[in-house]
Amino acid sequence: MQDLEKCIWFPFSDEPLVSGGRLTPTLCDPQVLLPEQSCDGKWHLFYHTWLGLHHCMSSSGIAWEASRLIEPRGHSPFIFIENENYYLLYEKHDGSMPFINNRTGEGKHDSYSCFEMKTSTDLVTWSKPRLILDSRTIPFAGDYLKYPRISRPQLVKAGDEYTLFFGASHLVLPDTKQKVSRYFACATSPAVSGPYSMKKPERPLLEPIPDDPWSNLGCGSIRVVPCGDVLYAFQCPVFWNQEKKRTSSVMVLLRSEDGYNWSRCGSRPILVPADKGWSSSYIMGCDVHYKADEKCWYCYFSASGEKELFFKKESIGLLLGNVPNDALKG
Repeated sequence: MQDLEKCIWFPFSDEPLVSGGRLTPTLCDPQVLLPEQSCDGKWHLFYHTWLGLHHCMSSSGIAWEASRLIEPRGHSPFIFIENENYYLLYEKHDGSMPFINNRTGEGKHDSYSCFEMKTSTDLVTWSKPRLILDSRTIPFAGDYLKYPRISRPQLVKAGDEYTLFFGASHLVLPDTKQKVSRYFACATSPAVSGPYSMKKPERPLLEPIPDDPWSNLGCGSIRVVPCGDVLYAFQCPVFWNQEKKRTSSVMVLLRSEDGYNWSRCGSRPILVPADKGWSSSYIMGCDVHYKADEKCWYCYFSASGEKELFFKKESIGLLLGNVPNDALKG
């Protein structure tokens, strides 16, 4: 597997691969299965809209068929594979659905969140959900909030231990009202289905640093990618852009030897927002895989840009990465 720290990244296209429609303008937090990971030899893409979790397939990884809704009100999907079983993790919360609760008169509920898990052997039929982590058990998930919040679950296995990485708490950016994760944390369990508990409950693994040029407001989305004995992570932190006088985000690479202590690789971001167009506002999240038969990294990412008809749009694009031959020889 190629070294991520030496990887050169370039966009597959100036346009997004997958865009939403009028009903679902925001497509968030992509999760992809490569053909070699799936049970049917196809590409699979999961993401969420305000309706819930969506699933679609492709024969190329580029052109995607129409999606189907697989979990109403689910957020931030992640697929963990073990023993030919697919474990679907996602965020669920007890908040109201736009345009629905107001009409029914139900009002708003306590919007604390939790993580649920479903299992499947064919990526079509899924088991009933199982609760694996409640935000009310995380000490700092409620920092600066009325109700605690955890987000973007993902699983990594090392030896006989499962590590659940996730975002905790969130902040609303003052200029755009965009919500982003404030902290990055983890919990562990000897079983894939939990229960999960924190080894270091006092503080998160990562939090915003006031004098950091890229992460002085929030940690944002972080996707962990195991590479042998090393863990890498693609972070989309949020910061105040002093030059443009607005909040912004970038994509940077992190590295860890133990999953608890993280350092940034290099001083230059992997991806920055475009000057204009569909990805000109925020880089929101990503999913990264190495395709061995192509000797290439695939980074599917979601980004937001200019509003259309007063609605914020978020679409899914693709970065490709490889290591130059001279870097491989070195």
